[in-house]
Amino acid sequence: MTNKLRNKILTLAVSIVHPFWKSWYERFKQQHIKADIKTKINEGVAYDIKAVDIEPSQQQKESSKQKMRILIVENDDNFRNFMQLSLQVDFDILLAGNGAEAWNIIQKQMPDLVVSDVMMPQMDGFELCGLMKSTYDTSHIPLIFLTALSRKTEQLHGLSLGADDYLTKPFDMALLSQKIKSMIQNRIAVKKKVLNLINGFENNSEKALTNDHNENFVNKMLDVVQINMANTEFGKEDFASAMNVSASLLYKKVKLLTNQSPTDFIKMVRLNHALELLHSHKYSITEVSEHCGFSSIGYFSTVFKKHFGKSPNEI
Repeated sequence: MTNKLRNKILTLAVSIVHPFWKSWYERFKQQHIKADIKTKINEGVAYDIKAVDIEPSQQQKESSKQKMRILIVENDDNFRNFMQLSLQVDFDILLAGNGAEAWNIIQKQMPDLVVSDVMMPQMDGFELCGLMKSTYDTSHIPLIFLTALSRKTEQLHGLSLGADDYLTKPFDMALLSQKIKSMIQNRIAVKKKVLNLINGFENNSEKALTNDHNENFVNKMLDVVQINMANTEFGKEDFASAMNVSASLLYKKVKLLTNQSPTDFIKMVRLNHALELLHSHKYSITEVSEHCGFSSIGYFSTVFKKHFGKSPNEI
């Protein structure tokens, strides 16, 4: 065994009809492909990639579970495979040939981000975007449109449906990759903002999320936990039931919106309320523990100190 990552034999025909794709392919080949490749760099001639070795990056050495899962929705087989080849180093890639296929995949596998063409058979990108952003379960998933439509009216229509960004064809694959990474960073910033809101560091009157479904979901999460604050038996299954979603979907939504598991989210809300009660100096530590749904004062003291760096006695 060598240290190289031996990919399975790939046969990919990519029809290139624009000078930009030729230059991009040459850069990609120089950076990644270490084997003989039969190529003809003539206008309109397909690239034939076979039996290649790709030098593993740090991301490739990590488990695919640690990669962000990206769904590419594109009805042109060659272009779809071309994007897969260029993005699979950094992301776990799912593929769909039209909006209907994509919607089925999204509901079953919940990708972290969707990159979609606009003009497609059966279901176009606009309809897919409308479904995603108006459905409670999928409204949190970012979407980037790839389109040959350069008129502002089409772009504004997509953005009005909830699309997060646009790229007009032809485009630089490096730019698409950077946009995806920027959205991931933006999501991290949103998580921080939501956590600050939950912890009381930000004004409740200000929206933490641009999507109303997500904003309502976070507010309902807080309401449900606060209603069940003193219930020591309230756990993730009860949480999911009160939110009217499955336990698996609740985990996915809470994790994406707050970077917490449902159990940790419940505990965090309880601890923040406990801190408020202790600061009021109206209750004993035992009473605070009971009001906030902790099963024992010993457990309460342990998790409180771990979260705030001080024991309840020191508040």
